[in-house]
Amino acid sequence: MRKKGGVPLILSHSPSDPFPLPPDPSPLYLAALRPSRAARPTPFEPSQVVAAVNLRTKLIVVFALLAFLPLVAVTLLAYRAGSGAVEASLRGRATDRASRMARDVEHVLSVQESRLLELASAAPAREYASDQAQRYDEVAAEPAARSASPAVREAASSPVEDLFRSYAGDNTAHLQSVTFLDRAGHATFRLNRTDDGKSFNTQTTDFLGTQSRHDERVWNERAAKAFRSQVAEERYGAALRLTAPVFSPEVVEEGGTPAGAVVAELRLGDVVGEAGKAFAAEARPDGEGAGAPEQARRVVVALDNAGGQVVYHTNGALSHQTASKVMPYFSAVEKRMRDGESGADFYDAPDGGLSLAAFRQAAGLNLSVAASEDYTEAVAPVRRAALVGGVVALLAGLSGASLMYFFAGRETRGIDRVARSASAIAAGDLDQRIDVSHSGETRELAENFNAMTERLRDLIAREAESRQFASFMRISAMVSHDLKNAIAGLSMLVSNMEKQFHREEFRADAIESLRDATEKLKRTVARLSEPAKSLSGEYRIAARATDLVPVIRRVLATNAEPTRPLNEVEAHLPERLVATVEPERVENVVENLVINALEAMGAKGGRLTVEAGQLDGDLVFFSVSDTGVGMTEEFIRTRLYRPFSTTKNKGIGLGLFTCREVVEAHGGKLEVQSTPGAGTRFRVVLPSRLINSGERRERPVKATAATHSAPPGAPD
Repeated sequence: MRKKGGVPLILSHSPSDPFPLPPDPSPLYLAALRPSRAARPTPFEPSQVVAAVNLRTKLIVVFALLAFLPLVAVTLLAYRAGSGAVEASLRGRATDRASRMARDVEHVLSVQESRLLELASAAPAREYASDQAQRYDEVAAEPAARSASPAVREAASSPVEDLFRSYAGDNTAHLQSVTFLDRAGHATFRLNRTDDGKSFNTQTTDFLGTQSRHDERVWNERAAKAFRSQVAEERYGAALRLTAPVFSPEVVEEGGTPAGAVVAELRLGDVVGEAGKAFAAEARPDGEGAGAPEQARRVVVALDNAGGQVVYHTNGALSHQTASKVMPYFSAVEKRMRDGESGADFYDAPDGGLSLAAFRQAAGLNLSVAASEDYTEAVAPVRRAALVGGVVALLAGLSGASLMYFFAGRETRGIDRVARSASAIAAGDLDQRIDVSHSGETRELAENFNAMTERLRDLIAREAESRQFASFMRISAMVSHDLKNAIAGLSMLVSNMEKQFHREEFRADAIESLRDATEKLKRTVARLSEPAKSLSGEYRIAARATDLVPVIRRVLATNAEPTRPLNEVEAHLPERLVATVEPERVENVVENLVINALEAMGAKGGRLTVEAGQLDGDLVFFSVSDTGVGMTEEFIRTRLYRPFSTTKNKGIGLGLFTCREVVEAHGGKLEVQSTPGAGTRFRVVLPSRLINSGERRERPVKATAATHSAPPGAPD
């Protein structure tokens, strides 16, 4: 960089500069680089700093979603799978035990039936039945012989007693009594179980009616077959009676009418209890003997489906009672059992746990048996494992989150320092330097910010020196443009003076034109002494109510009328058109538009049309139309108002740019409508009165809208 004549000049610029200057920096570009209060960049919002600080929270959330929650989900799935496996195992085991119990009961009853049939077919029993049948016939023929009947029975009962006692000895575990009935269904001989359950008493007289109960179907049977009665409740518990026919020796085997019958009364509760005790023994904890207490929730239940009586229960206190009264918690399972179903179901144990009961029907009996398993106890290890897994997962997650929080906090502190320093740099403090102690991405970011700040300081320092030169060059170009227009008017006046100077009115007009040109040149020179006001839009206009009609006519008289007859000039103006503007500035706009229109038509000539009038919303307009070469939409969009851009062979390209800046500075709008080869129309819309602060200003209508005070046939 060097100085020439006191003006700083930039002679070269490095192409590798990351912030290169444009070839023609605009005022807006220069203002953006100027570290003034009005043009400085917006500093970082506090929410941006908060977002950087909250990076730790975001990382924790991501960690929870991607690591911790899946770990918890796996733990829950493992618990569910484990509990499902335990349930399947318990269901299978309970079902197997219930099925075994049903089979055991059926097997015991089948054995008892076989033994009873052996008793009924034994010779002493058949001979005794024959004797009893003969005596029954004698008694029926001679009622007086009944008094001798007991003695005869007692004498004849000895062989039968031995036979019956042998049978009872083999069935002590289940047999309550065994009775012989004569052909009339009366008891003639009976063995009763003693109270201690170790032996049997013989009874041959004084029989009660209840001791003769049997299955009546036996008398119609012609073959050896045992009949099962319904389950009955006796003082000792549930009873099941087996009845088998006894045929006399004279009757062909299994071919005649029974001479009597034997009835075995079985203790059904003991039959089921034998299988239930085996199940209870399996349920005892390892290492405990036979005297160990049974598990409270691993029980065996046998129900009479008809009456709902508890035939057997592991807890003896609940046996021989109605299930609905003593086991209300078992109601759902009880209903399914009494309906004849087989399956498994859960129920709430009385101590608050959950149990699983599997139930089966005993074949040939209206009896169902159930075996239950303690689901709560069985699933407890799985629950403990899941709990331990959950705690381990929680601890692992907290440890990982703590480490992540620590490292994230370290990074976010660095990011916070970078953000604060960047905010200070954005606010204009270019001496700010970012220091980050630890390594990593934040340190690299800070170094890049520092490098950018240094380059920006260097750029602004050079820009401050070049801004004065650029402003001077722009002012010079604008003044040159105004001088060109003024000289063009003077040249045209001089050219006409040679032809029209002899006319008095021409001389008067020429003097007025020279006076106006002189004033214009003075104003142009004055603008060089106040360069800050020379840039359109950067000064405070001195607007006042101005009649635009004289201004427009004066410009036409100076610039358009001398071109006749080459150009046809039409003016459609109202008598008066008042706008709130600075007259000198608006006159420059009219002059620029008129000269541009004349130059667009060139040597071929054409028609210049100037219109003016009122618009809605306290607005006025004037337009300048020509029949020149026109412009394309692309040119209008990209180059028309661009400074120092022109299609003329001579010119610097500031006329329309300056016109638009002046119009917008007055609160107006410059519009253009052009067709290549047909011509162009510029329309200027200005306010007709001052706009107060806070007052809503009507948007100027487009150039294609209808205008007030326009004569018929005016171009759109």
